[in-house]
Amino acid sequence: MLTEREQNTLDFIRHYVDEHGRSPLVSEIAEGLGIRSQGTTHRYIQALVDAGLLERHVGRTRGLRLTEQPEDIAADPVTLPVMGKIAAGRLVEAVADESEIDLSDMFTGKGRFVLKVNGDSMIDKAIMSGDYVVVQSQSTARHGDIVVALVDGFDATLKTLLLNDDGTVTLMPANSHYEAVTLPADRVRVQGIVVGQLRTYP
Repeated sequence: MLTEREQNTLDFIRHYVDEHGRSPLVSEIAEGLGIRSQGTTHRYIQALVDAGLLERHVGRTRGLRLTEQPEDIAADPVTLPVMGKIAAGRLVEAVADESEIDLSDMFTGKGRFVLKVNGDSMIDKAIMSGDYVVVQSQSTARHGDIVVALVDGFDATLKTLLLNDDGTVTLMPANSHYEAVTLPADRVRVQGIVVGQLRTYP
């Protein structure tokens, strides 16, 4: 039998894995449960390990794994070191940093997918042809979101969505060479909103 706090810890880990596709850090569990002491959190985790509900993989950044969870979810995140800041305006002193960026935190998650951009209609939003956009799959969007929209159930496009007072929507390009398209809202179905962007250089 689990205590209430141990059950809450198990429920939090299950929910986190379901939402993010990876196991939480101990600090994230503590924050999510409102526990100030990570030592206390470790005790709850150990109780779940002892009960056979959780495994701990030593040496991994996200080394917790539910025993019902597929092996690959416990894999280490993809990280790159943050070496400091660089000036894009006036010159500034170079200051070293010692942190990391977790790319899996930035770009992965439940319901996310990637599309390769073909065309230049969004260049004034710094989205170039050949870029990859990370899209959160959802059927709703707010005014001003960059969305993947399906028009008349057939034509897909990447545009800024404007919600008009008369019940129409406007698909707004970010390039003066393209015209905005205004349509009845029932002709446009949102497939997702852009939450990130990837670009590589040869």
